[in-house]
Amino acid sequence: MKYMFLLPGDYIGLGREEIVSLFDILKFKANDRLLITDLNGNLDRKLVKRLALAKSIYQFLFQCKIDNLAEVMKIFDWNSVYEYNFCLRMIHLDSTLAKKPINEKINNKNKKNQKLFSEKKLAAYVWHSLRNPKVDLNNPKTLIQLFIIKDKAYCGLLVYTNKENFESRKSHLRPFPHPSSLHPKIARALANISGIKHNEVLLDPFCGTGGFLMESGLMGMKSIGYDINKIMIDGCIDNLKHYKITDYKIKKRNAVEINDKFDYAVTDLPYGLNSNVISEYHKENWKKGRINKKVQTKNFVRDLENFYLRFLKNLRKKLNKKAVIVFPSYVNHRKLLKQSKFKIEFECSDYIHRSLTRKMVKVS
Repeated sequence: MKYMFLLPGDYIGLGREEIVSLFDILKFKANDRLLITDLNGNLDRKLVKRLALAKSIYQFLFQCKIDNLAEVMKIFDWNSVYEYNFCLRMIHLDSTLAKKPINEKINNKNKKNQKLFSEKKLAAYVWHSLRNPKVDLNNPKTLIQLFIIKDKAYCGLLVYTNKENFESRKSHLRPFPHPSSLHPKIARALANISGIKHNEVLLDPFCGTGGFLMESGLMGMKSIGYDINKIMIDGCIDNLKHYKITDYKIKKRNAVEINDKFDYAVTDLPYGLNSNVISEYHKENWKKGRINKKVQTKNFVRDLENFYLRFLKNLRKKLNKKAVIVFPSYVNHRKLLKQSKFKIEFECSDYIHRSLTRKMVKVS
C-alpha cells in the first residue's frame, strides 16, 4: 500500500532520511515536503511511533495535474475510504507561492476556475458521491488531504498525526540542563537514521547530559554512554531517571578507549573538550548551563581534528553496524572519515548560529 509522509519545512532532508532508514525503504518519490512510498503492507505502528520529524502520514489515494483535479475528484470511489463522516482540507506546499491566497496559487486565470478549486467546491464532489454523507470539520473520522505543489495535486487519507511532545524534554526542562544539547526531536531522528532496531544497543561515547540515551531509551533500545566528566555523568543519570529510563550503562571513560559491545553509535562530538584542550568545569556553572573553559593551545582546529581522528579510528575498529556523527563545520569531516576508512551514506547541515553549523553524517 502506498503512503505519503508530510515532512517539516525546516528539516526536509533529515526527515526523508529518517523515514527511509526507519522503514528500510529502497524506492520512494519525493516532492517538496512530501515523501511517497509503497510499504508493501500496512504501517508498522511501532515504527510509526518512533518517528520524530514526520508531521503526519496519509494513505495515498491519487495524484494528478491541477487542470484535471475536478474530473478526478468526480470519478474517484470515495465510498471505498469513507468512514462515518469526513472533512476535506487543502495545503499548498510550494514555498515560492506560500504567501498567495490559496485560490490564486492553484489557478489565477479567472474567478470561475478559482471557485472550482476551493475546498468547499472540491468537498462537494466527495459529498455527492457518498451513499450516506456527513461532514465534521473539527474531528472528522475521514480526513481527506489535498497537497498542491506547483501544477500537481496529491491526495491522501490521514492515518497518523505525530503528537509526541518533544518540547517537554527540551534541555532547560530537564533536571540537569546544558545549552549545547540537541533538540530532543533531532536527537531521536538521528538515532532512527542510524537504523537501530528494538533491543539493539546504542553507544554515545560523548553522552554529556544524555540526549541520545533518553530518546533511544524511550524507543526501547539499550544504551551505553561515556563521558570523562563526573559532573556530566551524574547529571546524565539524573536526566535518565527523571524520564524513567532504566536499560542503560553510564561509564566514566575516554571515548578513544571504547571496549564495550554495541551495535550502533550516535554522538554529537565535543567542539573543544578533548585531551589537547584543558577545560575547567565547575558544578555551579554546569547547573547554570555555562562552561568556564580555558583553552591552552594555539592550534585549536588542528588539535581538535587530531583528537577526532583518534576517536574515529578507534570507533571504526569497534563498530558493528553503522554510526551517526555530528561534527562542527569548522573541521574537515570528510577528510577525517576517509582517513578512518568510513563510508559516508548520508549527510546534511544544521545552521545554529553565525559561528556554528552542525554537519550530521551517517557512516558505515
